[in-house]
Amino acid sequence: MRLAIISLCLALCACQGQGLSTYGSEKQHRSSGMGMDAFGHTRMSEERTTLDERQSAHVNRLMRYLRTSLLKYRDVHDAEAAGYVPEGKDVPAGALKHFVNARNLVANARHLDPDKPMALLYRRTATGFELAGVMFSAPITASMDDLDRRIPLVYGHWHSHRDVCQPHPDRPLNAQESREFGFSGSINTRAACEAAGGYFFDNVYGWMVHVYPFERDVAKQF
Repeated sequence: MRLAIISLCLALCACQGQGLSTYGSEKQHRSSGMGMDAFGHTRMSEERTTLDERQSAHVNRLMRYLRTSLLKYRDVHDAEAAGYVPEGKDVPAGALKHFVNARNLVANARHLDPDKPMALLYRRTATGFELAGVMFSAPITASMDDLDRRIPLVYGHWHSHRDVCQPHPDRPLNAQESREFGFSGSINTRAACEAAGGYFFDNVYGWMVHVYPFERDVAKQF
């Protein structure tokens, strides 16, 4: 059975900043831009309002490291050579494209591995792709405390995609069926999915979080 295709379309500002932000103890303004749906497929982690000095230092180290380590993927062809595969349909200029390396799900099963993000995020431009950030994953069974240790819930918009029914990849869909299948489709139970001849996923890739280390503004880095 094929893995479901991630189709997340998030607008992204240009990622030119190189400065290092300071992550304090107070909650910052958060606006994930994560599209919610009427059928409960997209679920967000809880939000927390403070973080301790250890967490603050962890985030600073991570962002500093990513700003350097990700430079080897500025050319999208280098990402593909490293095993990152474009997922989903093409996207318009200004939107994000996910290049996924599903093998890195295993690498991040127990802890966040900054060298093995599950996906690289590229912004479509008029001439190609521009590196914007990364997406890390965690098992769907991870607790809120575990997610908080990986990327503090003061900042990170951890999300998961649940109860998703995907059609057979070779099956063309009519207008009505297009509203039933997928990450925002009306089908959200196994029984209904099987009756429609689809593949049911109780979750897709577990918990996920986007990180944009090249942004100067903390509110735009997660």
